[in-house]
Amino acid sequence: MPANIILIMADQFRGDCIHYDGNGAIYTPYLDELASEGCFFKRGYSPSPTCVPARACLVTGKKAARTGFFSNNFETDWDFSGTMMETLRDSGYQTINVGKNHFHPQRLKLGFETNVLYETKADEAGLLSDYHQWLQEKCGDSDLDTARRFNCNGFPVMPWTADPDLHPNCWTAAEAIRQMKMRDPTRPFYMQISFHRPHPPLDPPQYMLDMYRDAAIPGPSIGDWAPVFSEDTNSIFPFEGRINTEYLKLAKRAYYAQISHIDEQIGRIVHYLRSTQLYQDTMVVFTADHGEMMGDHNMFRKGPFLEGSVRIPFIVKFPQGENARFNRLRSSLPVSLLDLFPTFAACAGIKAPEGLDGMDIARLLVEPESRVTVMSENYRNEKTMVTGGICVVGRRYKYIWNSVKGEELFFDLENDPHEMHDLIKEASLQEEIKRVRRQVIEEYRSRPYDDMLTENGSLKSGRVLPSYRAPQD
Repeated sequence: MPANIILIMADQFRGDCIHYDGNGAIYTPYLDELASEGCFFKRGYSPSPTCVPARACLVTGKKAARTGFFSNNFETDWDFSGTMMETLRDSGYQTINVGKNHFHPQRLKLGFETNVLYETKADEAGLLSDYHQWLQEKCGDSDLDTARRFNCNGFPVMPWTADPDLHPNCWTAAEAIRQMKMRDPTRPFYMQISFHRPHPPLDPPQYMLDMYRDAAIPGPSIGDWAPVFSEDTNSIFPFEGRINTEYLKLAKRAYYAQISHIDEQIGRIVHYLRSTQLYQDTMVVFTADHGEMMGDHNMFRKGPFLEGSVRIPFIVKFPQGENARFNRLRSSLPVSLLDLFPTFAACAGIKAPEGLDGMDIARLLVEPESRVTVMSENYRNEKTMVTGGICVVGRRYKYIWNSVKGEELFFDLENDPHEMHDLIKEASLQEEIKRVRRQVIEEYRSRPYDDMLTENGSLKSGRVLPSYRAPQD
């Protein structure tokens, strides 16, 4: 029987928030173990660093320009066929989702046979998500969930003081284990386990927050190129600016505590897999849709192409068999959520659909020369921030083009992982910068429509794309 596949995702989880990656201030023992037993990718990136477009890229295996979603859009139906889950289901896999999807309509399955949802809002029929129905039954109050009582894009630090087993993180892990116990043992299964946290609100159980009470949490990274703000912001859900220094420290402690709580739940899931002898025969992947700026370069939330936002954790534990030789490796190859669809198809022993934008990760490890860079594209038109463009990331350098402002940034990630110094004017790098700029121009010009992102063979400034535009493949 083909290997089982489990994709564990967390929402808004920074790529540098795993102890195994060198962050000595955070506690992630179970993810550390998974990373050490699998293949750990230092250069994991979101193809579009906001929730909806990143998840559309994941399920289709296509970049944002081909899904049509360029930023968060909560009104447009997901009219996708041939999704990753459909492909696996049609080849005999039992397909199960537990947790957050961000599909529209919310109850859309897109190939999932079982879809047990956590969503923060009532769905289009006025019904509560499965978690909130369960919470209502357990304690009579679906609004016990902090995310239904506060803006879930802000930074309220509200420790969870109710029974920890009622927390969304605990429910997600418990429901995933329950679904595995109920599965059809005659079929391989694909399970997606998607935690809403550490996406705000920052509501870790109090005992987790207490672990970080005296921890030395690193402050934000502020590059010498970063925007300078003359005034502090008092917004609890900012995009740009400076917030109270002590409150930012508290928010970061709570964010770390939330990650440690998710790590604990992942430990429960892995323990179940080990105790039922499923672990060796299962591909286990841990990643996220995007990161969180958390004050770096005077920015918050997601969307920018800076490391805090666009870099994501990326761990692949291969099942036993030929590809198990790639376990216990650390790789600097740039990888993307786009690579998961072809990777899972290869793991299942089936042919991936034609035209996917990613590559099978095992093949990449065998043929590293086949992957030079990955791209990420995103546009955002908020009341407080209008930005957008594209970035290109290789094993060492990152190029960012802001199509709205007509600005370029260039970083040496190998020697400057916190992006403190912009090298766009560095004389010795001009040929490399020209090469990657040409790559962006060719990407724009290769599309079957003209978004006026180039002009006379050069990048054109002053352009922002809508949150959704029907694709024209």
